[in-house]
Amino acid sequence: MDNATGKRLLALVRDGDYAHPGEEEANRLLFAGLSASPARRVLDAGCGAGGTAAWVQAQGLGAVTGVEVDPATARLARERHPEVTVVEGDLQAAGRVLAGPFDLIYAMTAIYAVGDQAAAFRELAMLAAPDAELRLLEYSAPEDDRAGAFRGGLGRGRWRPLRPRELPTTLDASGWTSVRIYDLRPEFVLWYRRLSERIAARRAAIVRDFGAEWHAFVADEYAGILAAIRAGGLGGILVRARRGRHLESAASGPARG
Repeated sequence: MDNATGKRLLALVRDGDYAHPGEEEANRLLFAGLSASPARRVLDAGCGAGGTAAWVQAQGLGAVTGVEVDPATARLARERHPEVTVVEGDLQAAGRVLAGPFDLIYAMTAIYAVGDQAAAFRELAMLAAPDAELRLLEYSAPEDDRAGAFRGGLGRGRWRPLRPRELPTTLDASGWTSVRIYDLRPEFVLWYRRLSERIAARRAAIVRDFGAEWHAFVADEYAGILAAIRAGGLGGILVRARRGRHLESAASGPARG
């Protein structure tokens, strides 16, 4: 859901301003091991309606700034979570609208929708403090063409799930190192099954607030995602990385010779 109406609908279904699977269960998984530190500077890359940013701040994990590409969704985040700083901007040019450094940068099912993911990772690295951490909860693609078939269907071609085998190289070239990747496909199956059940259970409320067409759309969209995950055409991963020391050379592009 890449628009404000979709974000409002998902908030109704998920009992919070979350556009990622797993809601607060996923939050706890992504931020596991972090100690409370209100002074930590945190960037939510693709903050949506701001629910996760507000949750992180409420947990005392840091002072959060969110960046959101959709103007209406950014306004929605500011309205619903005024305690969080929300900036409108594209992750592929995040340095134009944000001023670092950030100690922790995270994204939750946001990078998959970015056209030039390497550019986004470079921009985020340029905004990172020395030894800053990057944490991602994202869709992943299998190492065959089943992912291509999926991207051409749901999301009208916008889907670019991350490829775990290629990701360490991409991140390293973009200024990130010490990459660790954890498979979350079983969790994604569970989370999307629960979401589909909630969409069915809350049909009356969705139709009342958004109309029958919106209910039919989200029911079909998320049933399709669940089917793709179960079939192995789509997965989920948790990624952790650190800002590398070769940041300047990475940010300037590949070496020529």
